[in-house]
Amino acid sequence: MSVIEFQTRVEHGTIELPEEYRHLVTGRVRIIILINEDEDEEDMVEFLLDHPYHSDSFTPLKRDEIYERR
Repeated sequence: MSVIEFQTRVEHGTIELPEEYRHLVTGRVRIIILINEDEDEEDMVEFLLDHPYHSDSFTPLKRDEIYERR
């Protein structure tokens, strides 16, 4: 038995198999679904990418400040 693990979202009761695994999966398969109860909330990185935080007081570091060693 081989094991393939990936994360995905279930939409309308359908789980889409990622393209890179499709050639490996043929015939009968055994499916085990693990549900993370806390995952109802959106991932924080995903949220910040969708809703970037803007601050008027933010000043990005200059190149020499980034590499400055103290």
